[in-house]
Amino acid sequence: MSAQNHTPAPWTVREVTHSNVPGQRAFAIDFNEDQEQVVDWVYEEADAKLIAAAPDLLSIALRWAALDRQWHPDRYESEKAELLRDTKAAVAKATE
Repeated sequence: MSAQNHTPAPWTVREVTHSNVPGQRAFAIDFNEDQEQVVDWVYEEADAKLIAAAPDLLSIALRWAALDRQWHPDRYESEKAELLRDTKAAVAKATE
């Protein structure tokens, strides 16, 4: 699987009104400003945030897997620091 096989990021969470169930909260996960959706109804906000963070988490996992001190000893520490920062941001996006 390549990164081109999924809907491009960034994905964002948007609260929507569920017309079938008055008062029910629901969330859509959009992938562009036209509100085209990756997922149209998720009922738990925490689930919506985790889904929206999926492309970021996949990208970071692939970058961690490719990080190798032997291949790039001169860039290893700076790439590791950048990955740690990006990992914290993606986890925050998924959980806050």
